Amino acid sequence: MERIQTGNKELDYILGGGLPNNSINLIIGLPGTGKTIMAESMLFANTDPDKKILYLSTVSEPLDKIIRYLQGFTFFDSEAIAESIIYEDLSDTLWTTGLKGAVDKINALLKEHRPAFLAIDSFKALHAFSSSPEEFRRSLSAMASMLTSLAITTLWVGEYSSEEISIMPEFAIADSIIELVIKKTGVTDARYIRILKIRGTNFLGGEHAYKISDKGLEIFPRLTTPDQPIDYSLAKARAKTGVEALDGMIAEGFWSGSSTVILGPPGSGKTLLGLHFIFKGIEAGEKGLIATLEENPTQLARIVAGFGWDLKRAINSGMLELMYVSPIEVYIDEFIQTLAKTIETKKVQRVLIDSLNDLEVSTHPPETFRNYIYALIQQMAVKGISVIMTNEIRSLFGTPYLSEYGISQMSDNVVLLHYIREGSEVKRAIVVLKTRASDHDPTIRQFIITPEGITVGKAFTEQAAFGEHDRESSF
Repeated sequence: MERIQTGNKELDYILGGGLPNNSINLIIGLPGTGKTIMAESMLFANTDPDKKILYLSTVSEPLDKIIRYLQGFTFFDSEAIAESIIYEDLSDTLWTTGLKGAVDKINALLKEHRPAFLAIDSFKALHAFSSSPEEFRRSLSAMASMLTSLAITTLWVGEYSSEEISIMPEFAIADSIIELVIKKTGVTDARYIRILKIRGTNFLGGEHAYKISDKGLEIFPRLTTPDQPIDYSLAKARAKTGVEALDGMIAEGFWSGSSTVILGPPGSGKTLLGLHFIFKGIEAGEKGLIATLEENPTQLARIVAGFGWDLKRAINSGMLELMYVSPIEVYIDEFIQTLAKTIETKKVQRVLIDSLNDLEVSTHPPETFRNYIYALIQQMAVKGISVIMTNEIRSLFGTPYLSEYGISQMSDNVVLLHYIREGSEVKRAIVVLKTRASDHDPTIRQFIITPEGITVGKAFTEQAAFGEHDRESSF
């Protein structure tokens, strides 16, 4: 099937290659979702002096207002107006002669300009000017036949709700349906795009996050796992953590390309252990990426400087990428897509995600968090990227469970940091609970943080207590 590129690579990707050529496409959503912006960006991306584009406004917004607001977007090209894109206002015709008069004028404009593209915004508004549902259906059928015979790619933009899809006749005629929605998530609003239908071809279903910027719609397709069983080469090398004693507990390091979750209560050293892993990789010539939702760059620079690392130098050398997102403003789809793109373009080999808790809070509904992390882990495994993820657990001493949504089960390696009461002292402890396809030392050892870095000390005695629950909630 011949496709029309939309000018948005991510949109083309979820559409399965772009819009079908010479098709009728509905762009639907409630006011404020960005329907007109999407339609206009598609048209400006397809300007050609030899192919006219006809944009018809009805009674939703005045034509001059539409053009005025478009000037704030980078895709807007003033030279394309009148030369390639022709704007016409149907409001007077609709008010004076109704739907039939408007359809006659549309036919006349199509014959006059012979456009390759046609947009009608708002198409739903035409219903109000029909004398009966039967008249609207007859006019709709005649218009669809005209558009098909003239081989025009058409965009019908309208403020439809999801409930109207099964009621309105235009949805049966449309070759594709693109829905834009806004969902309230906590104190913010999240935007999602869904492809509900493309006739005769496949597409990437589900919800894909997007945001509106001066570029138009920035879309973040959801991360997916392959439809077929994954077949890839497993690395034979080990990725050392940078903590010598810990590497000894896990057979000289984790397998390269494996996923590791570090669990522990606040202040137990999760971030610091992840930083050791990243900077040890840099020493070995492996590019690293720190994706943090905890410390901002200034705070992180202070932390790493305390252990003899230079964050700015590592970034300037090209060996380290820093990706900071506020936990209040994070959208998990955007975060994961940006992370995946950075890893690919910068050829990153080691990744630290700090922390999973902040990503979990940004996921709606929360039950889908497992899907996001599973897809991410599989993507990293196929590409041979070693990833460490931190996850805060609730209990300061005993831990009745490790993590929700099965994150520890999905990960190749699980390291648990904790506090143990030994006499009148509270000490940090570390234990390796799991290393997939590898042996490990399951001993509970002291985890010591000093200005020089991390060391793993002796094993705890049997008399060491785990806190108020003691043996009942031990490791």
